[in-house]
Amino acid sequence: MPPSKQRAVEQLIASHQTGYALDQAFYVSPEVYQREIDTIYLKHWLFAGHDSQIPNSGDFFTFEFDTESIIVIRDKDNSIHAHMNVCRHRGSRLCLDKTGTVKLLSCPYHAWSYNLSGELIAARNMPADFERANHSLHKVHVELVGGLIFICLAPEPPSLAPMRNDLDEVLQHYGFDALKIAEQKSYRIPANWKLAVENYQECYHCAPSHQEFAQVHAMARAPDEFKQLKTEFWQAHKNDLKFQQHNYYFDLAPSACEGYQYDRNPLLKGCVSGSLGGAAVAPLLGDISAYDGGASELMIGPVNFFLLYDDHILGYRFLPLSLDECACDVFWLVREDAEQDKDYALDTLTWLWDTTTQADKAIIMNNQKGVSSRFYRPGRLAEMEHFQQSFLNWYLTNLNKVNDNEVCDK
Repeated sequence: MPPSKQRAVEQLIASHQTGYALDQAFYVSPEVYQREIDTIYLKHWLFAGHDSQIPNSGDFFTFEFDTESIIVIRDKDNSIHAHMNVCRHRGSRLCLDKTGTVKLLSCPYHAWSYNLSGELIAARNMPADFERANHSLHKVHVELVGGLIFICLAPEPPSLAPMRNDLDEVLQHYGFDALKIAEQKSYRIPANWKLAVENYQECYHCAPSHQEFAQVHAMARAPDEFKQLKTEFWQAHKNDLKFQQHNYYFDLAPSACEGYQYDRNPLLKGCVSGSLGGAAVAPLLGDISAYDGGASELMIGPVNFFLLYDDHILGYRFLPLSLDECACDVFWLVREDAEQDKDYALDTLTWLWDTTTQADKAIIMNNQKGVSSRFYRPGRLAEMEHFQQSFLNWYLTNLNKVNDNEVCDK
């Protein structure tokens, strides 16, 4: 980016007024968008999928955002690898299908072939001094959190160690190592990705916009009522493992460590899960022996969100496809031994959050139309938008870390 455009972005960041929404340029500027890709999506952990999607050797799926495509594949030794979906010859995509099973990765253009670990094993008619060892696929960092697959394109990814240390017992309690994807849906939204993330971060809009959600979740209530309900909820369950609280939200994360957050909130009286009427929809997870009428929010990295009910887990991720289009991908996870149509009905399991996300898609699309208006001016944030404010704090600070090479200090 030319120095003049870099300075323009830095001036835009410096001019932001805390407590207000972002300036229009943050949503429509190509320079800001490219800087976001460089400082967020190429440097932080992204939720790519689940190991149940690739149970056997050679099984793969592709994970895509902006102009990038990553192959996530299981090797012969049962390890999971991730490679850039870019041939080392002249750059063609290797995997043209989104999922499949292969014995090797072969380029459809000139037939260069790679083993499942990404090493070049065949390249036809190359010069005598050609070194296959120097042309392996570009590797991508992979870490598993239970069965959740995270990838990072940075040379040195932010550390997940603080999150693992803090939340290991909680993740075990929910049985993160014994889950499977029951359903996955992708919602393409004609809007800048931040509008989707900001919308997810706040419940100021929940009562007027999501009646189905508001009939189940206490957080849709006014701030004073919600605080009272949460205080009573926590007092009743203060010795429960699920009621640990870990607020290392992104703007509070230790230097060069990945941000994360975990908290548990009450559902409304009579509700035990995220469903029509708050009814149970699947077998209890992990070591959970009974419903407690709550749901936990887990965030790992800046665009990966998980909602933990006692009987199923929702995974949300937000990916930019271009400056003015994004994807909201939703995953419904249940116990790995749960059987569809016996232990859960797919329509019942997915109803609440499919309904809510469809409504959010329209909300975000209209938000984009409004912020694109010449009459848009950033408005004051409400008390119920405090998580959005924390995200904006982190976002603006992170956007300045173009050449950040810090090492995690925990």
